[in-house]
Amino acid sequence: MPEKQNRRKSDIMFLNIVFCLLVIFIHVASEVVVKAPRNTYFFTVVFLAQRLSYFVVPGFIVLSGAKLFINTQDLTSYPKYYLSRFLRIVVPYIFWACLYYAWLCIKGGYSFSGYELFYGILKGDIWAHLYFVVVLIQFIILTPFWIYLYNRGNAAIHIAFALIITIISSLYLPSILTSVFPSIPDIDLSNCFLSYQIYWTAGCLIGKYYKEFTSYLKHNVLTIVICFVLCGLAEGYLSWLTYTAEPVWMGLFHMLYAMAAILFFYMIAQLFTGKAKGLLIPLYLVDKSSYMLYLMHCLVIAVVDNQLDSRGIYDISNRFAYRTALVYVICVVICLLWRMLCAAVSKVAVRKK
Repeated sequence: MPEKQNRRKSDIMFLNIVFCLLVIFIHVASEVVVKAPRNTYFFTVVFLAQRLSYFVVPGFIVLSGAKLFINTQDLTSYPKYYLSRFLRIVVPYIFWACLYYAWLCIKGGYSFSGYELFYGILKGDIWAHLYFVVVLIQFIILTPFWIYLYNRGNAAIHIAFALIITIISSLYLPSILTSVFPSIPDIDLSNCFLSYQIYWTAGCLIGKYYKEFTSYLKHNVLTIVICFVLCGLAEGYLSWLTYTAEPVWMGLFHMLYAMAAILFFYMIAQLFTGKAKGLLIPLYLVDKSSYMLYLMHCLVIAVVDNQLDSRGIYDISNRFAYRTALVYVICVVICLLWRMLCAAVSKVAVRKK
């Protein structure tokens, strides 16, 4: 494993920042994709940009797996590990999920239901993006198993089985379950961790063989670029063709493109290692606040939309411009204030000691 594993790697910091900014864009652009006329240049550009950004959620899972194995030597106590994960991931998730539900009750016409809130938190479907946290928590719960599994066996075999599991779970598992159990209702398994197994497995193996992986990236630049371009063209073209009714097999192309895109951006991230990592200092805030940004950005979008509606701004292109500028600025400002508050609390705590 790499030396000084307890230090934050600049390439992972770069990816964290890029993925965070792109996931905000995905949701900022959603209104254009849903409401804009499809036969316009504006729709086409935004639609393709959004679809080609969808790899970021699998990218976050890859990063999470990589960080687990990069920092495995720091995992000396599972109780401490689970407590830290609970405080840093679960508690903020519950807090923001409750805020989203409160917004739906206030602005969306929902009637409060403790049962609905509880199961919404459990399933991650109170707001569209929260499912990712539920997926991540499932992987975290099984941490001892992943460490046991991936410290044994062959990497190629792990990848092969993970790919098959992912394909079955993400594309065919609901159909399999209804065939085996005809009486059960249709099940949404978008929050099932098995649907993302290939990305988690890849991340864990990247973390385990980090030096070998980064060496591969630096010595295969042309191959990675060509793969990314070809997969991107296929993803964009086929997404455009199947926009109104996406067939099951498109899931395979989404997976192929996601892998190519993650590999490509990981390669780009190597440019920010060594002395070049200083270029990331201005974006340090985004990296440190990426989880909070992920949780909060959709609520910021909802508030901005509400304000645009109240001011009579309904033109889609104008709303997109306002949405983009305001959401990014507001999110960064809130995170800046939060980090300043955390720093102030830390100083007070140190003085008391």
